Amino acid sequence: MKKRVVIVGSSFAGYSVALSLAKLLEGDHEIIVIDESSKFIFLPSLVWHPFGYHHPDDISFDVKSIYEELGIKFIESRVYGFDLTDQMIYTPKEDISYDYLVVATGAKPNYSSIKGLLPSETAWSVCSITEAEKTRSAWKNFLQNPGTLVVGAAQWAGYFFTAYEFLLNALSQLKEHDLIHKVPIHFITAEPYLTHFGIGGNTEDVNACEELFKRYGVKWHTNAEIHEMKDHQIILENGTKIKSDFTMIVPQFVGVDAVRTTRKFANPIGFLIVNDRFQHVNYPNIYGVGGAVSIPQTQDTIIPCGVPRTNKSTRVMAKTVAYNIFAELKGGSHISIPNSDLYEYCREDMGKLGNLLFSNARNENHELDFIKHGAQEKWTNASIEQFIEASFEPNFLKI
Repeated sequence: MKKRVVIVGSSFAGYSVALSLAKLLEGDHEIIVIDESSKFIFLPSLVWHPFGYHHPDDISFDVKSIYEELGIKFIESRVYGFDLTDQMIYTPKEDISYDYLVVATGAKPNYSSIKGLLPSETAWSVCSITEAEKTRSAWKNFLQNPGTLVVGAAQWAGYFFTAYEFLLNALSQLKEHDLIHKVPIHFITAEPYLTHFGIGGNTEDVNACEELFKRYGVKWHTNAEIHEMKDHQIILENGTKIKSDFTMIVPQFVGVDAVRTTRKFANPIGFLIVNDRFQHVNYPNIYGVGGAVSIPQTQDTIIPCGVPRTNKSTRVMAKTVAYNIFAELKGGSHISIPNSDLYEYCREDMGKLGNLLFSNARNENHELDFIKHGAQEKWTNASIEQFIEASFEPNFLKI
């Protein structure tokens, strides 16, 4: 008897689960993907959009044709809730039943965690294409009317690398406009030291980052907790007040509303608690993957830091979920991935990113060109191309 697997979310995690399952099940069971949009946005590229390096069409593609070719049904709709007893998913148009559910909804920025953080005239964001567009306009205005620049990541943020990438792109453009040593620049982070990334960095990256920041006059504030953001001012919990004319702070992320508001589904901030097979601890036919899942900190820090969801860790989680659902439907062994392995995948990805960001920092003649012309941009362009092409490659299922 055919079973129905429903995947809610079609970004990195949901897309990878859907394609993996389609290849494994070969049409023997029904696969449905639900998402508000059929457009896949390559999220790592949003950090460059404010600087004019990418057009939205360059960092997105439509998933419908790929899903159709693989026999996956796609429903373009918002999900506003779940019935975990009757195994139903609520959407504005219809209620959809499931035998197996994969929650790949990702997370959403929690701007309300800090007063004044909501994107406005003095606080900007790159968490979505809409916000990145607004930030792009604000950045153009800042270059015309420069002042103090503040970039950073708030307490409980997990995507610290976004703050570093944004800052380095900003430095590159400030240098192009002959402003690099004319504007005060601050970097605020909850990390205990630079390039910690929420999981612990390596000494080479720390030293290279500090050298780079010193060279371009960036004053950094580690172990920083933001108390409030006012008009042209950021107030830290220790009482420090920093003037700011352009601010971009990476926020904490929490679970999406549909998950967070469903009783007994998630932890207090909306993330699923799963076992090492990525099954929900109370509902074994429900799986969580990617940013929708709670991953505890690897180590204590003075100011709380979140754990990032990186390319490899998300990919491994997604394919593990696909194999485990396949084992449930077809028989066979399940796969378990302990948190310690996820941490190592994150460190591996962060190590590569740290190398891309800071490997050239010791070269005083690099002119910051590596940010917009070098390895970073080539790496991202290749990633989205490879991501699409990998959909039909034989080794796609390899973990």
